[in-house]
Amino acid sequence: MDEVTERILERVTGAGAPCVWVTGPAGVGRTTLLARLSERLSASGRAVSTVRFTPDGDLAPGGNPWPSLAADDRHVLMIDDTQWMGSDSLAVLEALVRSLDGASTRVVCTARTPVRDAAERVATVRRLRADGLVDPMRLLPLKAEEITRAVVEALGAVPSTLLRDRLHELSRGVPAALRQALDLLRAQGAIRIVDRRAYLVPGTTVPLRSVHLDPERLAVAKAAAVLHPLGEAMPSLISELLAKDLAETLATLENLRADGVLHRGRGWRFTVPVVAYTLIAELGPFERRRFSAAAVTALWNGTAHTSAPYYLPDRIAEAGKLIDPRRALAELLDNAAFLPDGQTTRGARWLRAAVELTEDRPQRARVTLLHTMWCHLNGDHEQSLAGTRQLLEEFPDRLSADAAQEAQSIAVCALHNSGNTAELARIAMNPPEWSVASSAIALSLLDRWAEAAELLAENDSWRTESTVSAMLGELFGGLAELWAGRSARFGANLTERERWPLRTARRHRNDQITSYVSALLVLGERARAEKLLSDESFPETGLRDSERSMLAAMRGEPSRAVDFAHRSVADRSRRGYDTGSAAMHLSTVSVLLSQGRLSAARELLTAARATAPMLAHLLDIAEARVDMALGETDRAARRLHAATCGLAVGTDIAWADLAELALRRNDRAGAKKALDALEDLAAAMPTGRVLLHRHLVRACLGQEPAAECLWLARERDQPHELAVAAERLVRHGATDPKVLTEVYEVLGSLDALLHRARVRGLMRKNGIEIPGGQEETVAENEHLLALLAGEGLTNEQLATALQTSQKSVEGRLSLLFTRTGYRSRIELATALLNGRYAS
Repeated sequence: MDEVTERILERVTGAGAPCVWVTGPAGVGRTTLLARLSERLSASGRAVSTVRFTPDGDLAPGGNPWPSLAADDRHVLMIDDTQWMGSDSLAVLEALVRSLDGASTRVVCTARTPVRDAAERVATVRRLRADGLVDPMRLLPLKAEEITRAVVEALGAVPSTLLRDRLHELSRGVPAALRQALDLLRAQGAIRIVDRRAYLVPGTTVPLRSVHLDPERLAVAKAAAVLHPLGEAMPSLISELLAKDLAETLATLENLRADGVLHRGRGWRFTVPVVAYTLIAELGPFERRRFSAAAVTALWNGTAHTSAPYYLPDRIAEAGKLIDPRRALAELLDNAAFLPDGQTTRGARWLRAAVELTEDRPQRARVTLLHTMWCHLNGDHEQSLAGTRQLLEEFPDRLSADAAQEAQSIAVCALHNSGNTAELARIAMNPPEWSVASSAIALSLLDRWAEAAELLAENDSWRTESTVSAMLGELFGGLAELWAGRSARFGANLTERERWPLRTARRHRNDQITSYVSALLVLGERARAEKLLSDESFPETGLRDSERSMLAAMRGEPSRAVDFAHRSVADRSRRGYDTGSAAMHLSTVSVLLSQGRLSAARELLTAARATAPMLAHLLDIAEARVDMALGETDRAARRLHAATCGLAVGTDIAWADLAELALRRNDRAGAKKALDALEDLAAAMPTGRVLLHRHLVRACLGQEPAAECLWLARERDQPHELAVAAERLVRHGATDPKVLTEVYEVLGSLDALLHRARVRGLMRKNGIEIPGGQEETVAENEHLLALLAGEGLTNEQLATALQTSQKSVEGRLSLLFTRTGYRSRIELATALLNGRYAS
């Protein structure tokens, strides 16, 4: 809008045509544009008059009358809604524009498109344009970056690509519709904000009354909202449903088209899709069912057709028992069977309707189990828990051993993800009505892995209870041993994948692949995880956000790593047993800290704690890294020691960090103690990361050359890991400082501003030339200071993070505010968020 305003100002104040004629669809911002123009022109000293016409062809009440204009008084007349002007007013306007040819007075007109009976207005504009007296301009819908800017202004958060695309789909870029779409999604709870980023998540449909039409048009518009995918069959169906004459219905539809609500091409569609969603939300339950039943009947008997892929089953699910229940049930089940993974919300809705269409107890049990599984896949914990309770309490005799275990495991997962730890703890005690496998899963979800391993070892009935029990028992048994530092069973299960139970069942195979990939990533084994995905032809898009975030972090893709982590936090409907959640938070916090986003790292950890994830000791390591960045080394050491007192997995990171803290205070005995722990861990679980940390501490203590550590770091091909190892080796005199040049370039590719600033200090200390020159270094330092200040750090914390004095920080901040013109840290943070900060 700002760009368009500037363009029109240039034309109004220049030597062009005396009239600028602005067109665009309803809601595109014509009136807002005139208001901005009026403000800018008045501020420049030009006289401005504004008039507006009503649908009756009259001047709007309370507005200015037609002003008398002189040709040389630099006056600007603004006329809004010229689409409503009658013949006499158009004639007056045409005469006025012609009289201003060559004068300094200007006219700016706006007209909505499309509109009925526009021939006379179009002819007037064409005559004036042919004579060079009109400069036409069409207001276009918002582009992607403009939608992003509008969302930032409305929410104070940058929208994710998925949210931005959904808003564009609903609004087609029309500003008024964009605001309406935002209101709709916010009312549904479908937008969640994490670290000043807005994400689209599953929401609940709620009424949102914001469509203003007269009663007759509103009734037809509501019916059209449901029926418009049926194209040319829609008018007759509306007439039948509303008991209206077809000619009357067509006239109302034409009025809606003229109002900009509907568009007619080969068929009918809503000009702005959010209007249809809003109208459907306003329908009562019976209205929706009746309209949907009419659509289904028309499609079944061939009097209507549609190309919309899910329209028919959507309408069947809505129609319920108003149509043939047997046929409806069969079609819902058939369609659900072929839905792609990204349509779990839709599938759950279809199967919920299918449950109500069942006609006998065995059939209801089968469909209820299907519905419950879909709710579980969709992350709907409330519905999946309700479904499992119904199955286990009302239909125990109709469940096979496999189905019963499925129901129990889904229930346990739902209890954990909904925060019901009391019930989870009861199941963990292995009461008689719960299987051993279910109780072991409950123990694992409570992070009581040693007890889970013990239960599975002492009572191996899970091996023969059912195939699903055998699969789950083996999976969680192997993980429990792995986390304790015994990797043999996990390695064997990974190697002998052809022996996995239920490997031929797609869903169970996918669950097992995802679980093993997640475990490998928790261990830091990127190459093995990628090989497993490749060997199984399993797409990365099938992984959870936590796994995708860890992969991105290990590959040196920081923005993707952070984005996936934020998505995982925003979408609290986590699926399945997400063993990688805590490890994801650790890797993401490490990325954020290297970039200087300390407050964002702390906020992410707060959100992580609220979910009570498995392997929670990894969060202690992440917390310790935040403490270290802020100079709280004693507290960091306490957290790290606490993280080493339980499970073995991840403790190599803690011991390596403890060794680093000890060496910084010249406590070689403390560092040696950490090395001893790493030696023991490497003997039990010699993964690449454990060996890397052992070699790193050995080299820093002078017990071996650094070459082995650097070779292994490069071989593992994890850029952040290499940068950390090389920097520590140089800091403790274990390798040639020239390696810092490589580290500096690596950190640049990771946007690691804070880590790079610290490496610069180390390079100066060792006489290494800093690439890029002084000017680039100064700009990067200023950008880092702006980022840290915008994060809300105190001057003392800034000094610690930047490894300088508070006095230096105060001076640098003063220079920053003077140069940029920002008056506060809040303004600075806002500019960074909007992408308007220029270093």
